[in-house]
Amino acid sequence: MRIALRCGSCGTLFMQEEDDLCLEFDFKLKRISFICRNKQCKHENILDISEWQEKQIHSSLPRMRTL
Repeated sequence: MRIALRCGSCGTLFMQEEDDLCLEFDFKLKRISFICRNKQCKHENILDISEWQEKQIHSSLPRMRTL
């Protein structure tokens, strides 16, 4: 399996074979993150899953109709 990560700030693409990648799945904080290894960037890319979960709980169900 090949892992590729693209920085959301500078757009640099990192491949697993080329660089030492760190992709973190944090199930306690409910987020996925990696830090850009580009020397000029160093941007911390975070995908916060907890916000999605809260939105699903507080949203109403779609309207349904019976035939």
